[in-house]
Amino acid sequence: MSHDPSDAAPTAEAATPEAEALAGHGHGAAPPTPGTSPTGPQEAEGRSASAVADLTPEELAFLHGVFDAAREGRAAELAEVVDKGVPVDLTNSSGDTLLVLAAYHQQHDAVRVLLERGADVERTNDRGQSALAAAVFRQDEAVVRTLLAAGADPERGPKSAVETARVFELPEMLALLQDPALRP
Repeated sequence: MSHDPSDAAPTAEAATPEAEALAGHGHGAAPPTPGTSPTGPQEAEGRSASAVADLTPEELAFLHGVFDAAREGRAAELAEVVDKGVPVDLTNSSGDTLLVLAAYHQQHDAVRVLLERGADVERTNDRGQSALAAAVFRQDEAVVRTLLAAGADPERGPKSAVETARVFELPEMLALLQDPALRP
């Protein structure tokens, strides 16, 4: 895992007063490693470079703060900004969602808050990695259980959670993913 989803330039599906100029999103590929992705608006892979370039430094700082809140587990702050209109599936230039960040950084309360607000458990980043694959990679049983209970498909995506468990030889995680009692 060599990619830090939290450092990429923000994009969004929907607009808010703070982010109304944002456009585009990433769907998406190896377990996420939040920290080495592009950070400049010019590096938004063409999806939203012009929209991000139109943001003020204050708006960009605000949006980077939202990603920091997911990474650092500031669940109450995430709830507040999403409730005020920040898209729950806000993505950075690598397609990493707030949910992927929270799952990778083992922030159970943040994962729960985002799921309660409709975060897409099946959303993958530009590398095909889901929040569930991130939680499996980090071997976070609580987050894995929460995502499975929310309907995350362990087989979904080119770098699925099951594939992640197999590649990184995580038999406990694989057993958890294959437990039918953990699915809705």
